[in-house]
Amino acid sequence: MRLTSLGHAAVLVETGHERILFDPWLTQRLDRFWEHHPALPAPLVDEVLEGGVDHVVFSHHHFDHHHFPSLLRLGEDSEVDFDDSPHRTADITCIYPTGALPPRLTASGLGHQAIAWTLRRFGFEQLRPVRPGETVVLEGATLRTFPSAVPFPEMSVLVSTPEASVLLCGDSILHESTVQAFAQPDAPRVDALFLPAHSVSPPGVLTERRPVGDAEAVRARAQATFERYVQAIPAAVTIPSSFGWRVSAETGPEYDWCNHAMFPFTPVEARQRLQELQREGLLWGPGQVLQVGPGSVERVDGPVGPQAYDFEKVYAEVALDPQIEVPAFDPAVDRVGRQSRGAEDLLADLLQRLVATDFWYRALDAGAGGHVISLYEDDGEQTSFLLDPVAARITRCGSGPAREHLTGTESWTEIAASTLEALLHDELLYGSSFTLWASDSNLLSAVFHHPAHYTRHVQRFLKAAGR
Repeated sequence: MRLTSLGHAAVLVETGHERILFDPWLTQRLDRFWEHHPALPAPLVDEVLEGGVDHVVFSHHHFDHHHFPSLLRLGEDSEVDFDDSPHRTADITCIYPTGALPPRLTASGLGHQAIAWTLRRFGFEQLRPVRPGETVVLEGATLRTFPSAVPFPEMSVLVSTPEASVLLCGDSILHESTVQAFAQPDAPRVDALFLPAHSVSPPGVLTERRPVGDAEAVRARAQATFERYVQAIPAAVTIPSSFGWRVSAETGPEYDWCNHAMFPFTPVEARQRLQELQREGLLWGPGQVLQVGPGSVERVDGPVGPQAYDFEKVYAEVALDPQIEVPAFDPAVDRVGRQSRGAEDLLADLLQRLVATDFWYRALDAGAGGHVISLYEDDGEQTSFLLDPVAARITRCGSGPAREHLTGTESWTEIAASTLEALLHDELLYGSSFTLWASDSNLLSAVFHHPAHYTRHVQRFLKAAGR
């Protein structure tokens, strides 16, 4: 079995019978905020995917694993005759996790049912939803799926052929059923285990611009998450994975401080812990290739050489530094777009979209308090408003930041009016808006993690792409 890294969690698995692509994020930039690290070599994706793919497997619905610019790229074939279809989507089977209806919306992504909707909008016709725990039989491989201990459909996938067996866990959190499956006498052999080196960020660093708190406790928690996997699944070789990105804003102010404030456990630290546990481990990067056989994993020649990366240097650039200075949120600088609507008009739109979200229902139950939001407008005026989600009422509090107008029970948000307008107009996907606001509540995520916002954004993207 031959595996090629396309960075982060994206892996091409070649079994000799089929080519299976996992968690495609195939562009250097994910969005305005994140990029591949190490960087994707410029011709890599075209070179690796020249022969197309037979199956695409999505571990879950988050944007770095289910990335619609990458879906567009996957479906296009520029080397066709004038009378052939330029699209490959009809030949690709998409396999993805599904669960009970209605879908549950999560704090870090839209509802999972948008996977099927997105794939259909991009022209994919062969969809194969899987309930985690089920097995899928392909021509030359068997895919056994395992659930993740999260409140939305997510899965790890064991790819088995007569020659080799690899378990790709994506971002999955270890589930008790997985522990039990590998504790059985007839547990499947795992030649290569790809484990997430989870980055459990210190609380409030991005959302409230708090200084890094108890760094050692956060690091210990991330390490313990990794170790539970290692202890549960005996594998010939373990590869710390799903950690191939960094913060690098496409435009605007420099956000490198984020890279030293939110990654408590890097793959280099994970490999060191594997050595301490007397487990074989290795690291790989974009373009590198692994040949996997019974009980063996070997780096072999590929688009990028076996020794191309200095991983100590690569991951030092994204290592937690408890002393890093976290700058205060500044809506005059931390912003995108231009304002064309008045502040109260924008807030009225926001309140209307808030109806029937979890934030709105909690406000109904509480019956008191409210939310103070501060908008920094293009003319330089910063005004705070008290929002009453139940009565849909907006009350002007006065000038200055929201936190200066709290009386005790309110939550708060600070954001540039232009950024809020970009979100409301579906120009900016909420997952791309980190550092463009500060808040101690989920007001914005309640509105902009909703599938309706996501689907409008996809429609806008496809229209711009001429689809």
